[in-house]
Amino acid sequence: MNRGIYPPLAGAITLEHRMEVLSHNIGNVHTTGFKKDKPVFATILGQTSGPSVAGIDLFPLMDALRPDRSQGTLYQTGEPLNVGLEGDGFLVAQTPDGLRYYRGGKLYRNANGNLVTHTGDPLLGKKGPITLPPGEVVIGADGTLSVNNQVVDKLRLDKMADGQETAKVGNLFWTVPPKVVADKQTTVHQGMLEQSNVNPSLDMVELIKVTREYEQMQKAIKAMDELAAQSIQAGRVQG
Repeated sequence: MNRGIYPPLAGAITLEHRMEVLSHNIGNVHTTGFKKDKPVFATILGQTSGPSVAGIDLFPLMDALRPDRSQGTLYQTGEPLNVGLEGDGFLVAQTPDGLRYYRGGKLYRNANGNLVTHTGDPLLGKKGPITLPPGEVVIGADGTLSVNNQVVDKLRLDKMADGQETAKVGNLFWTVPPKVVADKQTTVHQGMLEQSNVNPSLDMVELIKVTREYEQMQKAIKAMDELAAQSIQAGRVQG
């Protein structure tokens, strides 16, 4: 095989992964609390029959997909059970799979008075799952929940300890790392939601750029393939 095809092939693989991530991010531009992803690439040495050539036998490998947890813009909704978080903290929900972090912000009071996420999972306060009596709900900047001027509970807000990481698990939920600490810096805004931190203009421009680069790599692969075919044909004729 013509080893000159390796560089454009490796480039095409990398660009394809980047296109997939960018498309996923742009597709979630209107998803409340969504945090965009960034691919992290590593390289592996390909196995070839001939001697290794620097830069020729290296292939890209998507080593990780890391979320960008930067703050999204807050916008007004006027819904009393919408909460927009400003800061690094997470709400905490009790799901069938265990505790999960949550930044979605759209909360509901179910038929039993329980405060739940959009998936119906109970949201936790300092006392455990939160139950709201009938009445007007007021949520303070520190997460204190009051109904009819009576304090009911306080939203549990966590942040990750230094060196800890979390990962997305779907439905706007995140894993809870082994070590967490109470978050006292995050501000809770009642009647607001956090927009996705995807910048549609910049990411769309980036997607167009990556798509064009991918097309160039495809052309290069085709050209190298045709060159190899011509070399084989020439060898047969000379033989």
